[in-house]
Amino acid sequence: MRLPDAARYAAALVAGVALLAVAAFAGYRVLRPDRPGQDGWYERPPAADTPLRPVQPSTSRPTRDGEQRFVTAISTDGRYFVDQDGDAILVRGDAPWSLLVDLLPDEAETYLTTRSEQGFNALVVSLLGNPANGGPSADGATVDGLLPFADGDVTRWNRPYWDRAHSTLERAAELGITVLLYPLDSWTLGEPFASGSVEDCRTYGALVGHWAADLPNILWMTGGDYTPDPERDACLEAVQEGIRSTGDRRPFSAQLISVRFAGQDPHWGPLVDWDFVYTYQPVYEAVREAYDTAPVRPALLAESNYEGENNLGDAPTTTETLRRQVLWAVTSGSPGDVYGSDDWEFLPGWQDRLRSEGAEQVARLREVVGALPWWTLVPDDGRLLVGGAGGNPDAFDQLESDLATAAVSAGGDLALLYVPTERGFTLDVERLAPGSRAWWVDPTTGTGRAAELGATMATPGRNAGGDEDWLLVLGTHPVS
Repeated sequence: MRLPDAARYAAALVAGVALLAVAAFAGYRVLRPDRPGQDGWYERPPAADTPLRPVQPSTSRPTRDGEQRFVTAISTDGRYFVDQDGDAILVRGDAPWSLLVDLLPDEAETYLTTRSEQGFNALVVSLLGNPANGGPSADGATVDGLLPFADGDVTRWNRPYWDRAHSTLERAAELGITVLLYPLDSWTLGEPFASGSVEDCRTYGALVGHWAADLPNILWMTGGDYTPDPERDACLEAVQEGIRSTGDRRPFSAQLISVRFAGQDPHWGPLVDWDFVYTYQPVYEAVREAYDTAPVRPALLAESNYEGENNLGDAPTTTETLRRQVLWAVTSGSPGDVYGSDDWEFLPGWQDRLRSEGAEQVARLREVVGALPWWTLVPDDGRLLVGGAGGNPDAFDQLESDLATAAVSAGGDLALLYVPTERGFTLDVERLAPGSRAWWVDPTTGTGRAAELGATMATPGRNAGGDEDWLLVLGTHPVS
C-alpha cells in the first residue's frame, strides 16, 4: 500500500505551497521552499486528475475481464461496497496491523499468498509502526531497521522504507486484496510521527496520496482504538485532507474506541463514507444500530473478537465465537466482516497458525455467503422469524446470547437465518418467493443439505464440530 516503483513522486501542492521531492542516495528527501535544492533530482507531482494506474493482474480470483476485483466504491443505495465493475463485493477481511514493519519481503509473500488462497480479499494495515500497533520499535523502523523518515521529519521520506511498503501493497493488489490503510493511527501519532504541526500533517497526507495513486486496492482509514481529542483530531483530519488534495476520492472511515461506529461521533460522523463497526459484545446489536442510523452507509463489522484473544476477560474466543460474529454480522446488515487473530502483531510461529481452524471456518462461511446474492438481503424485523428467536439483552460475551437473526430479500427469493443454539422456531413462509426450498448449512464445514421447509422447523442436532449452531438458507438459490 505504499510507494510505487514507477512512482518516484513524493511531492504535492498543499494550500498553494510547492513541495519538491529529491531522491538522494538512500532516501527520499521532500523539500519545502525554505529548503532549497540540494544534491539529487526533482520531479513535478502528478496532476490531481491523473487516473489511477492499475497494477499488472495475476491469475488469482479475476473479474470477468481478467483483472483483480477490489473494493473501490459504495453502492448507490449506500448499503454495501462495489468493485471496479460496479458489482457487489463481499468484504472478507483479516487484520495484520503490523504487516509492513514486522515482515521481510519473503515473509510478506507467505502471508499474502496464504490469505489469498483462503479467499481473504481485504486487510486492515497500518502504514507506520509502533510497539502499540504491533511494530518492532517506537521510531517506526521495520524489523530489519528501515526508518520511514529522515531525522524524524515526516515530510522527508527514506526511500527504502516506502519502496518496500509500496511493493508489499502492490503484491496484495496482484492477489486481489484490498487494504484498509491507516496512513497515521492513534498509536503512531507521537512516535514515530512526532510533528505537532497541522501543516506537516496535511503535507504528509498529500505525499501519501501521491505515493499511493497507482495502487488500485486502497481504502483510507484513521483512528485505531482512538478517543477523539480536538488537537489530535486536527492532525488526523489534516492527513485525510492532504490525501484528498491529490484528487483521491476513495472511501474513508474512522475506527474509534469511544463509540461503536464513527456515525455516533459528532466530529467524525459527518466525515466518513462508511461505518467501521467495532464491538466485542454480541455483534448483531452494533451492526444493526449502524445499519439503522442515518445517513445510510455500509455498516461493516471491522473489529470484534480475534482468534486467540478476548478483550472482555476470561471467556475464550472459540471457533464458535468467530462463526457467530460472521453470521450475526451478515444477517444484521453488514456487507462482510473482518476476522482477526492474536497474530495481528506476528508473534513467533505465526506462519504455522495461518491455517488455524478458526481462519478456515470463517473462510468456508464466507464462501457460502459469497455464492449467494447476499447484497439483496435486508435484516428481518420479526416478519420472517416469527417465533423462537431467543436472545439475551444482558449478554456481554458473544457466547452468552442465543439470539437467532435473519435477513431476507425484498422478493423473498433468498433468506438467511442463523440459529446459534438448538431449538425449534416458527417462520412466516409467506414472506418467501414461490418455489422456495430450505438447506441447512453446517457452519463448521460449509456443507449444505436439503431440509423440509415448513412454518415450524428445528435445528438438526449438533454440527460436525460438536456445537449447536446452524445456518438456514431459504429461497430459490440452491446450496451445494
